[in-house]
Amino acid sequence: MNVKDNQRTRLSKKLFQNAVLELLEEKGGIEKISVRELCAKAQLNRSTFYAHYTEPREVLAEAEDEILTETAAHIRKIGAQQKGGGKEFVSSFLRYIRDNDKVFRVLLVTAADPTFKSRFIRLSLLSLFEYMQLTMDDEKQQYIYSYLLNGSFGVITQWIRSDYAAAVPELVELLFTLNSSALRDLAF
Repeated sequence: MNVKDNQRTRLSKKLFQNAVLELLEEKGGIEKISVRELCAKAQLNRSTFYAHYTEPREVLAEAEDEILTETAAHIRKIGAQQKGGGKEFVSSFLRYIRDNDKVFRVLLVTAADPTFKSRFIRLSLLSLFEYMQLTMDDEKQQYIYSYLLNGSFGVITQWIRSDYAAAVPELVELLFTLNSSALRDLAF
């Protein structure tokens, strides 16, 4: 395959991914999107679609994988750059979410695919907690992480739903206060 074909393939896939996100925003679920609608939105023909995919769900899976890969790269980047501690790290991560609003709003709020949510939490929020090097009793660790991760995810998704009503520093303080309080007052 030559370079032109590779570029054409990448462009076609990107157009399909953008189209599936737009349709998810409009319709709210992948099961409501037909191949015909996806091709029309991407302005590509069905033969191009079937050259790469068999159903719209595959386009969504590819888009989600790409977003998670980009998010992981961003987390590594901010981890390497941050010397200001956990709050700076979380601030940078929240700005990344806000700067990529459409993608995160569609995948975490509008379409709310539980599989993507789980993968996002494992990749991003767990990486944040690992960066902050929380140490705790191994026996309780799974429960504590579950509580902190799901609670933090809930706060972040509510922040997206509210159209980022809270400023990033304000949200960082809230997350740190809630999580610190939970850890401090923990009594098994």
